[in-house]
Amino acid sequence: MHEEDVDVCDGDLGDGDEEEVNFVDDGGGLDDKTRRFQAIVGALEDVLVDEEFEELREGFCRENCQHFEDTDENKLIYTDIFSKYTSLVENTIERKLTTAVPGFSMAEFMTLLETHKDSLMSEVFDLLLSLADFEAFKETMLSYKREVSAGPAFELKCTQLRVHTEEQEDGDERPDLDLSLQISPIGSGPKSRR
Repeated sequence: MHEEDVDVCDGDLGDGDEEEVNFVDDGGGLDDKTRRFQAIVGALEDVLVDEEFEELREGFCRENCQHFEDTDENKLIYTDIFSKYTSLVENTIERKLTTAVPGFSMAEFMTLLETHKDSLMSEVFDLLLSLADFEAFKETMLSYKREVSAGPAFELKCTQLRVHTEEQEDGDERPDLDLSLQISPIGSGPKSRR
C-alpha cells in the first residue's frame, strides 16, 4: 500500500476522524435498457419478498387448497382456481411495480425479459415461470392441503393452578405462579372440535 492509501477493512480511515464511506454504482458500461431492466427486477425482487405479498399468496392457497386431490385426474375447478391465482399474483405484481418504478409497463418488461432472461436470478425466474405452470401450482396447493390437514406440531394447554393460601406456612404468596403450562403431543389428549 502507498502511504496515502487507506485500508477501510481494518476500520482505520487514516486521521482518526470518523468519516462516512458511500459506495455508489454508477451503472458504468450499462446501456439504458439494461439499467431499466435492473431497476424493474430489483423492484420485482422487493415485491416477491414483501410480507404482504407472501400473506396474500398464502391466504389464497390456504383458502382454496381443500379442492385439490392428489390424483392424476384434474377437476374443472382446478382450472378456475389456477386462473384466479394467476390473475391475483400478476395484478398484485403489476400494481406494486407501477408504484415502485416510474413509467412501468408490463409490455415493456416482457420485452426486456426476452432480451435479459439469462441475467435473472433463478428464484425470480422460477416464480415467473411457475405462474404459467399448472402442475407446479397443483403441487403447491397439495402441499398447503397437507400442511392444513396436519395441524400444528404441538398443542398448548393452560390450566389454572390452585394455591390455597391458608395452607401456606412460610414464604411469600406468589399469585404469578397460579398458572401451569402443559405441552403434550397432539392426539394424546381429548380431541378439540374445529
